[in-house]
Amino acid sequence: MELSSMLGFLNAPWIDDVLLWAVVGVAGVLGLAVVVNALDAFFDAETG
Repeated sequence: MELSSMLGFLNAPWIDDVLLWAVVGVAGVLGLAVVVNALDAFFDAETG
C-alpha cells in the first residue's frame, strides 16, 4: 500500500476547516492564559 493512498484524506476540503479551528482554539487558549496571568499579576501587585 502506498503512503499517498493512506494519506489521501489530507487532501480533503474539510481538513482546512479542522486545521483552521485547531489554530483558532490554540490561540484562544493562549490568549485566555495571558489574560488570567495578567489579572493575577495585577491583583497580586494590588494586595502587596
